[in-house]
Amino acid sequence: MNTYRRTETHRMQPGRQTRFWLLLSMLALALIGRTAAAQDAALQNASFVSLPGKKVEVRLDFDVPPPVPKAYMIESPPRLVMDFWGARNEMASKTLSVKSGDVDSLHFAEANGRLRIVTNLTGSAGYKTYTENNSLFIELGGQSADTVRGTSAPAIAAAPAAVPREGARMPAAADDRTRVRGIDFQRIDGNRGRVTIDLTDSQAGLDIVEEGNNVVINLLGAGLSDALEQRLDVQDFATPVLFIDSMVQGENATILIKPSAEPYDYMAYQSGNQLVVDFKPLTRQEREDQRNLFPYTGEKIDLNFQNVEIRTVLQIIAEVAEKNLVVSDNVQGTITLRLKNVPWDQALDIVLKTKGLDKREAGNVLLVGTATEISEREALEMQSQQQEKELAPLVTDFIQIDYRKASDIRTRIEEAKMVSERGFILADDETNTLMVRETSRQLEEIRNTIKRFDLEVPQVLIQARLVTATTDFAKNIGVRWGFSDRNTRGGGWTVGSGALNPTQGDGGIVDSGARDSVGRQNQNLQVDLGVPDAVGSLAIGFISNNFLLSAELSALESDGRGEIISQPKVITTNGKKATIKSGQEIPVLERDDDTNQIDVAEWKEVVLKLDVTPQLIPGDKVQLEIDIADDKLGEVYDELGNRIINTRNLMTSVVVNDGETVVLGGVFEQQTLDSVEKVPFFGDLPLIGAAFRNKISSSEKTELLIFITPQMIRESLRR
Repeated sequence: MNTYRRTETHRMQPGRQTRFWLLLSMLALALIGRTAAAQDAALQNASFVSLPGKKVEVRLDFDVPPPVPKAYMIESPPRLVMDFWGARNEMASKTLSVKSGDVDSLHFAEANGRLRIVTNLTGSAGYKTYTENNSLFIELGGQSADTVRGTSAPAIAAAPAAVPREGARMPAAADDRTRVRGIDFQRIDGNRGRVTIDLTDSQAGLDIVEEGNNVVINLLGAGLSDALEQRLDVQDFATPVLFIDSMVQGENATILIKPSAEPYDYMAYQSGNQLVVDFKPLTRQEREDQRNLFPYTGEKIDLNFQNVEIRTVLQIIAEVAEKNLVVSDNVQGTITLRLKNVPWDQALDIVLKTKGLDKREAGNVLLVGTATEISEREALEMQSQQQEKELAPLVTDFIQIDYRKASDIRTRIEEAKMVSERGFILADDETNTLMVRETSRQLEEIRNTIKRFDLEVPQVLIQARLVTATTDFAKNIGVRWGFSDRNTRGGGWTVGSGALNPTQGDGGIVDSGARDSVGRQNQNLQVDLGVPDAVGSLAIGFISNNFLLSAELSALESDGRGEIISQPKVITTNGKKATIKSGQEIPVLERDDDTNQIDVAEWKEVVLKLDVTPQLIPGDKVQLEIDIADDKLGEVYDELGNRIINTRNLMTSVVVNDGETVVLGGVFEQQTLDSVEKVPFFGDLPLIGAAFRNKISSSEKTELLIFITPQMIRESLRR
């Protein structure tokens, strides 16, 4: 009985265990199903709406309830980064353009079981998130601090959160391993970019490699915090570095630096706990020097073989170079080599030189054989070509020249030595035709060469403007006065110094009649500092029985403005010098000492002249070699009547955009004159000194500006 009971007990225990494990399995499957559903969340749609107060609400629709995102803000540049572990992107587009409020755009990226959503902001803005069913809502803007709000639906709140699938990562707990404390970037002199990686110590292993166009820094055994696992956009610094990506790969930290497409060079060094990588842009001369020192530019490969067939190595190199390969039967043997991070064309040269081989390339076909074999084959080809030239029949052809003179084209062909001793070439300028007798192959080569020369030469209109502006001002103030008294003893007038010379007539004063050009009396004046040819004057007189006083105040003021514009134009073809001038020639006279006759020694030009040579350069720009002269006749300088020639000349070279106007230069002249004529001592007296002074003030300004405008003549303008 006891045995039975024991047996029954043993029978019951497996049944209970079975039910227990079955229930546990069902619960685990349910949890795994939910976790898998959360981990397999797929982003299907993204949209946004603008809210009051410069706010934006972004809606992300998933196929299942989305996992809780891991979010953090970046201040410079302002960005919101949200990581969804166990989610993927099923949208066709990877970008959502918003351009509303503080939000510019959203970018979606998927890698290593993680969906990252980067929100580009135009300024610092707060955010909060909440979920409804299968949608995640992100409200951005209107807050100064970042906040996160939980789920609003109770059913969703009861669902377990998805567990991020981080894979093999560095343990988050503190240990004695090296960790990355910070990654910094700065621009230094010479447009160089410096990446500084700050470590807790200097014990981490370092491996720097170039993969494609990226520089990858592997910090072996170093940890990287989640806050530093991000992308830094440094394009605005204008250095060879565009992006810096920080990531974790197993127990190692990896810094991937993305340079620009422009040539660069980099140098890495470690000082204590800091690893510094400098990127320097290369100038054209530095690139040429680098190319001369190291002419290989192929993709870098690693080769590590021991006693392998040389044909196998050549086939591997051809696959990397993406070229077709033809190997001669004489290429045999094995080779042992270890090459790391070597351009494929350099590796190919090393292999060929080691085995006494040579190569020839024809398009994307690579022919490899022994050096002797290839040289013999080329010698046979040259001999065959020479025999073909000597034995091939001659053909006569007539080639019409369209844009150039036939004789010029013939000269070019003869200078290139494209006509053999058996053939000949004739040019007829009247019909602009070439007659060529050569082999068919040589005729084809001559025709292709003529196509390169017989082209329509562009024409350029060059317009120059010389603007001469003058401004002059003159002011002259003077005074004239005199007096006389009556001689009581003689009964007549006694003229004092400076009197207006009246004489005693029959009981009255008789005007002497002496006057200047405008009718003013000018005899016997005590002070005669009047303005010559004044257009206006004020005369005051006083006379009594025994005294005569006369005074005249005169003034002259002139103001003038003038502008002279010279505008020469000329049209010429590209590269041809053009000249246009307008003016006159004047003789230079001299006297013969023997015959005392006046002869013409030479003739000199007094012209406005424009000499210009245009040269078209890429980018619709014109380079001009300019010589502008503007001559004017001056005053006579000798008794023969020879005159001075005032010359203004400009010679320069300038590059101007098509149709634009540029100021080539200018000359500014200013002359100022202030003079005073006065009677000594009396002119310096206060108040009454003005009656003994004549003041002259004048100012003259002259300004010359030269403008140039080139314009290419196109078909529409000619029509």
